[in-house]
Amino acid sequence: MSGPADDPRTPVTLLTGWLGAGKTTLLNRVLAEPGGRRFAVLVNEFGEIGVDDRLVVRADEDLVELNNGCVCCTVRGDLVRTLTRLRRRRPPFFRRREFDHVLIETTGIAEPAPLLRTFLVEADIAVCYRVEAVVGLADALSLERVLDEPSAVEQLALADLLLLNKTDLCSPQQTDQVAQRLQELNPAAPILRCQNADAPIEEILRARTPRGLDDLQHREAAGAESSHTQRLGIEAISLRSERPLDAMKVQLWLDACAKMLEGRLIRYKGFLDLAGETRRGILQGVYELYTVSYGEEWQEDEPRVTELVFIGRDLDVDLLERGMQACAADV
Repeated sequence: MSGPADDPRTPVTLLTGWLGAGKTTLLNRVLAEPGGRRFAVLVNEFGEIGVDDRLVVRADEDLVELNNGCVCCTVRGDLVRTLTRLRRRRPPFFRRREFDHVLIETTGIAEPAPLLRTFLVEADIAVCYRVEAVVGLADALSLERVLDEPSAVEQLALADLLLLNKTDLCSPQQTDQVAQRLQELNPAAPILRCQNADAPIEEILRARTPRGLDDLQHREAAGAESSHTQRLGIEAISLRSERPLDAMKVQLWLDACAKMLEGRLIRYKGFLDLAGETRRGILQGVYELYTVSYGEEWQEDEPRVTELVFIGRDLDVDLLERGMQACAADV
């Protein structure tokens, strides 16, 4: 979800997590220590999010200006209208808003997928904003109960970074068990353990490209193999191939996956080795929508491999594996 250093679009970070996971605490930590950044923060209700009163300079019914140069606004209805209005805001209430980063806090019972879709399908938004990462918070003490909620499971499965919060309320053994659950649910997301949402701000805000399978917990032997875990109604399938893939075949395959697995495929992302392309292909997909962009150049001493992770319900590992194999450039 990251763009190159010269990408002029404003970076966006989505904060998600079930009720009580610590989103309010995390948001206030970021706003209290902006590190020279000017944030635009989009929330549903200020009373719900609890923006620290000490940060507030003044407010109207749907916008709060903070004393560190940041601004918060409520999302009442359409996200597209809110983002567009924020960029166009003019005097007399405020000077023209200038901000370096957008934070979007989802409600505690909602999945972030509809928000991600907005940045993929709305052309007016896509040219101005880019999503850097989805940060999911999990309450270490109550995670087992929370995972009974399908929406909570999808929040965590969609995340690019997981914060395991309130670890001080659990024993080390309990924390390890909960972390294992999270890793099984979303093997593609790194996990940071923290207390009182006190995680490094730079880790929260930095762009998250997909992780190679070397970084994942479930790593198989070399070749086009897969690892498959199934817990909590969600399964994670990892695919790897050392054969260059044909770009057109990959597009047709992904189109077919999005159509056949509609309603079951939640998240898919990873690196693509595309024949004839010197740059690393980066796949990012949410439900039936996906994008393939290009990242850094492959290095001469670097093995060129395709590494993908599919997360969803009732996925057919053999079908996905055969589909990827059929995309080989020499088939």
